[in-house]
Amino acid sequence: MKTRNAKIHLNEKSLASYLDIPYHTLRYWRKTGQGPKFMKLLNGKVSYVKSDIDKFRDEQLKKESINDL
Repeated sequence: MKTRNAKIHLNEKSLASYLDIPYHTLRYWRKTGQGPKFMKLLNGKVSYVKSDIDKFRDEQLKKESINDL
């Protein structure tokens, strides 16, 4: 049996809820080049891949722990 490598996608509001931040923060991050990778869909909506979100979160945690030293 083969396992598909399906990517999990989150929209802007789902990601804001997942990160426990206002969705306006995500818009600001996109505008200023911060935050996780995203893709703009043909319908104008924004989508985030869960693995990119986890990578971004891990990088932020590393930065915080280095700054705590």
